[in-house]
Amino acid sequence: MIMNSSMTTSLVQAEAETGSHQFQILGYSLIKGIGIGKCIYSDVFSISGYEWVIQFYPDGYDAENKDFISFFLRLKCNVSTDVDVKAKYVFTILQQNGVPSNISCTSLVRIFKSASGTCFESWGFTQFEKRSEFEASECLKDDAFTVRCTISVVTKLQTTTPCSVTVPPSNLNQHLVRLLESENGADVTFVVKGESFKAHRCVLAARSSVFRAELFGCMKEKWTDTITIHDIE
Repeated sequence: MIMNSSMTTSLVQAEAETGSHQFQILGYSLIKGIGIGKCIYSDVFSISGYEWVIQFYPDGYDAENKDFISFFLRLKCNVSTDVDVKAKYVFTILQQNGVPSNISCTSLVRIFKSASGTCFESWGFTQFEKRSEFEASECLKDDAFTVRCTISVVTKLQTTTPCSVTVPPSNLNQHLVRLLESENGADVTFVVKGESFKAHRCVLAARSSVFRAELFGCMKEKWTDTITIHDIE
């Protein structure tokens, strides 16, 4: 009986469009103290066709996080869309020379607006950095600092049509028969009752542990090209 088998494969490809916005805060000491849960907003900026806003909470997002500064990213919900707006974002405080500092947080992929119309106004970090540590850093100088928000919006998520590969039936046995009959590459001869049979050492060794020991082990037959078999027809 000949049996055919098949294997299918598929590929998921994701693409994203990335952009950044820098939000400079001047007069930090005057902004601090506006109250827990209150924020200031950046200008509206556009990335991948969507409008975004950065929210900065100098006194913490809520009472539980009052000792931290908080940053959130907000999607303007007047954007009309029938697909999920999926994005990941990174908030990074810049050093005075514009080089990114180690004060940074990276999100997972978040859904800001679902196809059902539900709008999650913002995602962010309630404990972005402890306020005391941020104020002691060199990133805050002359009562000013800059935060960069980098957004990667998932623009495409596509699964390719599966392709089928048919695996043909094995014909190894036919090849081995032709190899034996043609005697090509034969490297040992068995003599049985005066009749000679040419064979291949590697095939015999692969098929029989006895032949493997005889032809590749320490037995004397290892060094001869002709082996006489006694007491057998």
